[in-house]
Amino acid sequence: MSAPDPDSPGDRLVIALDFGTTFSGVAYAFDVLGKEAEIIPIQEWPGLEGYRQPKVPTLIMYDENDSSKFKWGGQVNWRDPAVRGVKLLLDPDQPLPAFFRGSRAEMDLPDLPKAPVDVVADYLRAIYNHAVSVIESSVIRAYAQSCPRAFVLTVPAAWSDKAKDLTAKAAEKAGIHPITLIKEPEAAALQSLTTHDHGIKANAGGGTVDLITYKIKKLEPRPELAELVPGNSGMAGSLGLNRRFEFAVRAVVGEEQFVNLKKTVGWSKALLDFDKNIKTAFNGDTRVKHYVSFPMARLRDDSEKHILGNCWEMSGLSSKKFNDWWKFRSTVPV
Repeated sequence: MSAPDPDSPGDRLVIALDFGTTFSGVAYAFDVLGKEAEIIPIQEWPGLEGYRQPKVPTLIMYDENDSSKFKWGGQVNWRDPAVRGVKLLLDPDQPLPAFFRGSRAEMDLPDLPKAPVDVVADYLRAIYNHAVSVIESSVIRAYAQSCPRAFVLTVPAAWSDKAKDLTAKAAEKAGIHPITLIKEPEAAALQSLTTHDHGIKANAGGGTVDLITYKIKKLEPRPELAELVPGNSGMAGSLGLNRRFEFAVRAVVGEEQFVNLKKTVGWSKALLDFDKNIKTAFNGDTRVKHYVSFPMARLRDDSEKHILGNCWEMSGLSSKKFNDWWKFRSTVPV
């Protein structure tokens, strides 16, 4: 990136935050008069050293003895008792999907001396402070600090007014203001479409899914778009498949073994493998078998349930049931 001119008047720093149910990201641009803005994503994160990626896990784990101390994002291990999916609790008027009721976030939050909005504020503050440190290291620090800042924060299209208000409050608590809220599919449309384009934008995330058809009326001097037909959205997403996988493993190994399994590294390894590999590779072919390993789990062999040597042979039909179940649970009427 070419360095902005420290003596240029009227420059500002625009920081956009994409706060997701499972992953979040930050991008920024210097708005300089007469120059086209270069949008730059933050791709280096604490705990993920050696990797360059535009998103970081939306995880936060508090110190048992001091809730002002916490790990977040890549600092959190998959085995850690972290708060997950807290974003969905910002919209209390939305019916929670089946996978979320009774999940870790809902169980853990009442034990914390904080409301969901304060947990979100802690996480947003952490990723914002990290982003600022990266930005200030990429240009003249005094210049970055002198630029007025504007903030954009994405929200699901399904978000109620109450949820938007809580999201804005969490951002303000995190020191992120003044802020502009923008619907996630709307942000995608403005980024990828040009004037007079028509397009269907599907935003399928970890906990919310939006499907909206947009027409770009104009982009200058201020973007203006219109919905061609009413959009559909709802509380759904890939987090539900992970939850369904957990239900399936519990049913296969039995309650007693499952309780012990979750205490081992084998469970976190298996869940990570399902999330990163098995789930993403599923293409509808029920003939394909997947093998889920639970290292060091000491599961009892059971030929009828296809468990041998701490490995579960999961049929393609089981994979299809996960997806069919979730499509049924997350259907939004059209």
